[in-house]
Amino acid sequence: MARFVVDEDVPMSLAVALRRAGHDASHIQEVGLKGASDREVFDFAQSEGAALITADVDLADARTLGGESHRGLVLLRMPPEMPASAMTMETMRLLERMGKEDLEGSLVVLEPGRVRIRRVAP
Repeated sequence: MARFVVDEDVPMSLAVALRRAGHDASHIQEVGLKGASDREVFDFAQSEGAALITADVDLADARTLGGESHRGLVLLRMPPEMPASAMTMETMRLLERMGKEDLEGSLVVLEPGRVRIRRVAP
């Protein structure tokens, strides 16, 4: 089981699917942080001991985080025309290929059919 915080630019259905798969997951809207700054979202995920799933390229930029350690950032790079249900299914399929140790301190980029993992934490 892994812990995830799902950013508001990702459908709520992903947080629901993660919970159904046995993970501890919350969506930013569920915790009252809709419209929060990138820093607030990142800090919340860290306070929860959770990896952050986002489609926000700026938030996933390692320079934004200043090289600090974190529980993992998952950047979704799905086509904008992809329906939310298909994006949720593809994301879940790709996450199943990873272990919890793949997330810790890493930037994980999920694209249709592809996972890239880059360690960014010291």
